[in-house]
Amino acid sequence: MSIFHSISQRPNPNSTTPAFTDDVEWFAAYLQTHALSQTSWRYAYIFWLAIGLVTLTFTVFRALGLRSGTLGAYWTKWSLRRRTWRKKHSLAHAKNSGRPHKQPLLLPSNAQLLCLLSLTAACLAATFAGPNYIAPARKLWEFRRAAVPEVAAYSPQYTIWANWWTSGDRAGLITFALFPLCILFVLKRPPFAIFAISFLTNIHFDKLVWLHRWTGWLIWAMAALHASLWSVQLVEDIRSGTDKAAYAYAWQSRRFIYAWTAFGLLTLLNLLSLGHVREKHYEIFYALHVFLVPVTIVMSALHYPPLWWWCWSALLLWAGERAWRALNWLYINGFLGSCFSTPPIAPSDEKLSIPSENWESRSNVGPTKFAADLESHWGLPSPSRPSLYISSSKPTLSPISHPSSSTLPSSPLVPSTFSIPVGYAHAEVLPGRTIRLRLVPPGRLTWAPGQHFFLCIPSVSKLVSHPFTCASVCDQKQGHDGRMIMFLIRAKNGWTKDLWTTIVGLLIGGHRHPAQEAPMGTKLPTTGVLLKAWVDGPFGSPARIDWSSYSAAMIVSGGSGVSFGISVLEYLCLCMAGRNGRSLGGNVGRSEAFPMQRIRFIWILRDFAHMQWCASVLHRCKLLVPQEVLQVDLFVTNFSPPPLRPPGLSDESMATLNIPDASFSRPTSTLIEVNGVPLNRDDLIYAHTADDGLVDLSYYGGDYKESGELGHEEHWLDLTNFDGENDDRMPGESSLNRAVSREGTIRRAITRKTLSRITRRHPDGAVDSGSSSRIDLPTPPRETDELISPIAVPPGGPSTSSLNSEDPGRTPTSSRPRSWVNGNQLMEGSQGWKRRSMALMKEASEEVKLEIGDQEMRDVSIMAEFARPGRPKLDLILRDEVAMADGPIVVAFCGPTTLNAVMRKVVAAQIEPLRIRRGEKNGFIDLVAEEFEY
Repeated sequence: MSIFHSISQRPNPNSTTPAFTDDVEWFAAYLQTHALSQTSWRYAYIFWLAIGLVTLTFTVFRALGLRSGTLGAYWTKWSLRRRTWRKKHSLAHAKNSGRPHKQPLLLPSNAQLLCLLSLTAACLAATFAGPNYIAPARKLWEFRRAAVPEVAAYSPQYTIWANWWTSGDRAGLITFALFPLCILFVLKRPPFAIFAISFLTNIHFDKLVWLHRWTGWLIWAMAALHASLWSVQLVEDIRSGTDKAAYAYAWQSRRFIYAWTAFGLLTLLNLLSLGHVREKHYEIFYALHVFLVPVTIVMSALHYPPLWWWCWSALLLWAGERAWRALNWLYINGFLGSCFSTPPIAPSDEKLSIPSENWESRSNVGPTKFAADLESHWGLPSPSRPSLYISSSKPTLSPISHPSSSTLPSSPLVPSTFSIPVGYAHAEVLPGRTIRLRLVPPGRLTWAPGQHFFLCIPSVSKLVSHPFTCASVCDQKQGHDGRMIMFLIRAKNGWTKDLWTTIVGLLIGGHRHPAQEAPMGTKLPTTGVLLKAWVDGPFGSPARIDWSSYSAAMIVSGGSGVSFGISVLEYLCLCMAGRNGRSLGGNVGRSEAFPMQRIRFIWILRDFAHMQWCASVLHRCKLLVPQEVLQVDLFVTNFSPPPLRPPGLSDESMATLNIPDASFSRPTSTLIEVNGVPLNRDDLIYAHTADDGLVDLSYYGGDYKESGELGHEEHWLDLTNFDGENDDRMPGESSLNRAVSREGTIRRAITRKTLSRITRRHPDGAVDSGSSSRIDLPTPPRETDELISPIAVPPGGPSTSSLNSEDPGRTPTSSRPRSWVNGNQLMEGSQGWKRRSMALMKEASEEVKLEIGDQEMRDVSIMAEFARPGRPKLDLILRDEVAMADGPIVVAFCGPTTLNAVMRKVVAAQIEPLRIRRGEKNGFIDLVAEEFEY
């Protein structure tokens, strides 16, 4: 008989185990005869070659800019769509049972689904395609079928297509090969984070963390398949002479014990990574994750040493990146020596000198001689909005003049009378149970707009850090103030609740810092508290955005997502004002003219009082660029609209009606007169609501409506509140809401009335026979600002009387921050948190005071004009921006789940590949989304 036979004869797939008398030796030989040959490892190599090919293809497409072409537009239009799901009647059930608001379930986008299906298909193909066991005599990359020698040996010397143990071994092989990939998806800092390297894909972990989670479940599924198939083989194989199944001897093998230990730890690791566990017990999840990951990998390596280099490579990547981050953390937080020190402190009765003399004067832009300035300058102090354009034709924007750096406002984000010590964070309590936290780390670092940091407050927890998006811009030319990191943190459960309780407890006790954390030689703040703080970062994909590639930007923020939006807005405004983008942390160099010509900033917030979070930054941005360049729209969703319509008329019916001419209406008496402009009731009513068709008021019939624009029930908190946030208010917050709302109403009324005078005087919309079809809006006069209606509340408590009962021309003169109310008043709010978890927080906040400084109060007053009730019609707004753009547009957004899905739907609908084919560059819209979940 020939010693060769054709592989088609399919030899016995179950190799014979030598007859050892010792049980341990017998089972060790059994495992040896049921192990894959090294030539069978080719499937793991092919799997990684496919990953490398996809990475290389993505890198080439990105380098050539093919995504902005016609095919790229088709891909973007399809790939970015994302859907949500909410069980029918779930909102009604939640309301009846008193459960807090919860966002709908966010499903993966089309691109994510495609990636997930491709990865799963690649794993299945690498597991089941082709013969499982390849004859050892073959070369590693030999795929043709050939005769193989048949010799007596422990391991099979022939090819085996499929059976229980070969299929199980192959599933285990792919399980090992997935370990490094799973780790790579979650690494944060290059060079260990290979996908985040700038000249490769430049995709950071915030865009890959969902793949990390899914790959973890793929590893578990492949490991479960490996264990199941091997269990069947062990049950079927009977040892000759004993008539016992091989499974009876398996527990005497260390490798078998290591295997089940690794699988048990892997199962526990995945169960603890489920979404509801991460949300409710993040600290426990994170600590166990850090512990279980290396232990699971080590146990897996000990289970099968021939392949353990897959495990050691994954563990080396994980440990190396951790060590690199630890070294960077020590440097940033001054443990390896501080690069910076706290600047000199001004005396308590003086303000710090600002690097630029112009900020104090430029920031005080307001309505003194408001109407006279409007008419004399043919413009408005509020930058361009759709109602300002007299002609419906597309406006031609003039080139932007770049002021010199000496004329740019360069104050701190929030005017302050003291300098924050290096290594400390200044925490202030804001409306909406929000903490504004500003810090300056000791070490030198830069960050791009929209990136985030991991923040650790030792007085809350020395071992736990949480990610927060930075709401400030890194300005390397402004020294101490330019390195200030600002966070806006809303108190939820867990760590943020502990942070809020710590700050409120210190304020109630009259302390400005925790015990044993007194900054030496530093003047303590008059508001808020000082806390020792450590940061790690920066991280996130916004670092890869080239903002100079677009002609216009639309920034949309929902609720506390404004942290991302405000940093991007300030960065773009500084670049448009002539600053070098690289000195601001971005990847854009200085050019003769920053190509972006227009910015539309939209913030959807719950209450007017929330404007305090970033009113100073918004005001600063409006001073940096010409008024026709930046349009700010703030939409407040928590309000009750006035009865403007007769009974039975819907919003759609009212939209078709024109406002009657004043000559046909009865004369109305003047309610108030501000700066020489008489305002009656109709002026204030029409100024309170929008008449440009961009605001949706239809959802104010209740807490929710049955069918929203995403195809399911929609709650009025969906666009503003992240899960865990609530609408409980601090004492005095309602008074601040009413005051800011009234301030904005009066300012808009003056603007509209003055504009109507201008249009009646010049009905053609032209200043002269000249040149433009629209009214030029010059730079507003730089005069001392006075509040139209004072929004300060007396120390005795919030006044329930109308705000115009006080002197409308009074300007607060005290530089000391103003206390809004005493803390003895009842808490307000539409929804309460769980009594047990919030008992300490409510008890602590009973005596806390809401504070605001005079300069910040002026900023809130000025920006109040741009805050109007309602919810924006984002599709119409984006359509207007596309019509006005001369090139590609970028839409940057950050907000809750519903806003994420809505913006993706709106952007996808506006992308028109056919327009790009015709050469119209504004047919392409790029989407920059800040969306990461831990």
